[in-house]
Amino acid sequence: MEMKTKKTAFVLGGGGSRGAYEIGVWQALRELGIRIDMVYGTSVGAINAAMVAQGDLELTASLWKEMETDTVFEMDRDSKPTAYVKEIVVNKGAGTGPLRKLLERYVDEEKVRNSGMDFGITTFSTGDLGKHFLRLRDIPQGKLNDFITASASAFPALHAYEIDGVNYIDGGYADVLPVGMALEDGATDVIAVDLGGYGIVNKDNLEKAEHLVYIKSSEDLGFQLLFDRENTVRIMRLGYLDCMKAYGVAEGKYMTFAKGAFDRNTLKMADDLGETFRMDSQIIYTEPVFMERIREIVAEDLTSADKLSKLVSLKSIREMIAFVEEEKLKDDIRDTKAEKLFCYAAAQDIRKNGQKSIFSTRTAARLIPKIINSAKFLIKYDLI
Repeated sequence: MEMKTKKTAFVLGGGGSRGAYEIGVWQALRELGIRIDMVYGTSVGAINAAMVAQGDLELTASLWKEMETDTVFEMDRDSKPTAYVKEIVVNKGAGTGPLRKLLERYVDEEKVRNSGMDFGITTFSTGDLGKHFLRLRDIPQGKLNDFITASASAFPALHAYEIDGVNYIDGGYADVLPVGMALEDGATDVIAVDLGGYGIVNKDNLEKAEHLVYIKSSEDLGFQLLFDRENTVRIMRLGYLDCMKAYGVAEGKYMTFAKGAFDRNTLKMADDLGETFRMDSQIIYTEPVFMERIREIVAEDLTSADKLSKLVSLKSIREMIAFVEEEKLKDDIRDTKAEKLFCYAAAQDIRKNGQKSIFSTRTAARLIPKIINSAKFLIKYDLI
């Protein structure tokens, strides 16, 4: 039986400002020494695909540092989200002129064509409702940046983009994650990055990929049409960490732990505790570093836990959930201690009453699994 030559495709989904996440994934792939032979993208993924083909990570980081809402779309500087509504209603979307200018500065068509990589992007024509899956051979010389802009024209939020008398809109209307293109071109291995962007995902193609690494964030990557440098840095790091997890170099779902920091069961508890306590998800934690930080948080919280006694006095889990929800409404969830206090209350009750605790019931496990896991971690390490 003839063996296929290994060809690894990097498939980049659409998702506007969330595209910085894909650059973090690319950085991790480079550090892991994973060769990319083919690259395909939709919308912002088409922009990133061109940058990957050029092979210059530093240049790509510079591009993303320049990406602010007003440098990508024809919007006034410091425009508020409500300005989008006005643009969509009054002008039938914002223009992509600034984005086109950015591409002229950063995307070198000749470098893309001479990269040696198979390359493809998607777009959608409004006249005949046609889906377009374009390889380099399908794109006329000198028109690459035009078709990339077309792929990123997220109608109706953005205007359609005209090329030679034909109006094109976002490639997400064709396929927001074009794994099918990679398979058609002979990819044996696929690394697909799903940004959760607007558009159609062909799940059949994901199932057809025999060797698939599928990467999608468990965290909110932000509103797709708001480009912000601070969020760009944050989600680029998340992409890096999630790729390291996908390849088994790191572990965790919400948090990131060094390989082997905890056993499997403890890892789940630590992961839930990290999310409950709103710990920094941008760090790769070793066991000593994680434990040191948890001890600091617990010591600080329990010295000012004025609501803890009230929580403990409540007689049912449902009453406690109602109390926590009320606290959330009073304060932003990222600042309130309500969930942490709930966790402390559960840990105290389990420690005191064991299997007779209301937190040891199936109801508790069903209603508040994250809180129960977090409490068990505190008990396991004698933190409360």
